[in-house]
Amino acid sequence: MRIFYGFFALLTILTACQPATPGQQASVQDSTRTTTPKPAPAVYYKRLKGTVASQPVTMHLIKRGPAAFEGWYAYDKQGIPIQLFHNTEDTVQLSFSEWGTPEGGDNTFKGTLTDDGAYKGTWSGNNKTFDFDLKEELTGAVLFDVFTISDSALLFPANPKSPLGVASSTAVWPVGGADEAALAAVRKALTPKDVPEDPEQIVRQPVASFLHEYNATHDEVDTNDLKKGAGASWNWDAQHSVRIVWNAYPLVAFEISDYAYTGGAHGNHGSSFTVVDLARKKQLGLDDVFKPGYKAVLGTALENSFRKKYNVPAGEPLDKQYLFDKHIAPNDNFFVTDKGVVFCYTPYEIAAYALGQITLFVPFGDVKTHVNEAYLTK
Repeated sequence: MRIFYGFFALLTILTACQPATPGQQASVQDSTRTTTPKPAPAVYYKRLKGTVASQPVTMHLIKRGPAAFEGWYAYDKQGIPIQLFHNTEDTVQLSFSEWGTPEGGDNTFKGTLTDDGAYKGTWSGNNKTFDFDLKEELTGAVLFDVFTISDSALLFPANPKSPLGVASSTAVWPVGGADEAALAAVRKALTPKDVPEDPEQIVRQPVASFLHEYNATHDEVDTNDLKKGAGASWNWDAQHSVRIVWNAYPLVAFEISDYAYTGGAHGNHGSSFTVVDLARKKQLGLDDVFKPGYKAVLGTALENSFRKKYNVPAGEPLDKQYLFDKHIAPNDNFFVTDKGVVFCYTPYEIAAYALGQITLFVPFGDVKTHVNEAYLTK
């Protein structure tokens, strides 16, 4: 299987976009000829607050197209972010399935999202159903604009059976809700290394890079396969998204998600996370959050988190049928909430592809002696 490193190297390429006036969003429409950004108020970011089964929750919702949504949410008392995937087959209501919970996609939100930012309906899971009622609430939140771009290219423009490469990108850009120094720290975190802080260039970069590499494979294709209708593996696809996972002063965290199919049995996917402390005006590393000697303590906590999430008995070695090694070490792919820390391990990093991407939450209470007091809830 061919792996496209130019666009998905370590799955950590970030995109961003041109700040507009607060509250305005922009989009780049599908085209094989042009990718000119233009205002499109149909895309946006909303932070919603309310209750599910009388429990306070916060949801981060991004609309990146007419029928394309992405999101994360958390129960405020637990502070454990849960990813939401939009169920596009539900055309009557706005429907999401949870990802990364023990029940998998069995937990769902179904409801109506109004123009004024209210999302109301029912949450279902574990044979139970509860009402939810969420409304837009931005106190203590950074305001973001959302930008999207998509483009495609025929590998053989003159051939009616030519394979097609398609790429899309979604990005967010801060436009308010914090002081200028804090917003500058967020912009820096959203700007890739060695890319100018030019929002239009940044948002185009992943798509342009992918299609450039796709066109470079022109001479590798056996045109006889195309004549036989066997060129499907050359229909490449790439998707890059920046999502907001946490947004409550002083912390704002992002997921940078990449997927690419470049031939073979399946595509490659993975996410990288980053977190910014608005009060300290900086992107955080592990040494900012934890005290010296944290690695062994975090390793034990991560193993406990994995056993709990995947129902692995205490005495069973983790490398027996789950992981490559017996232990889990903290990596740099993490973010923090007001209740704990989340570590992410992309496919093949610590386990086989079949286990998927692994995200593990460690409550600060489990590693309290090694957490910088600034990040412990008062």
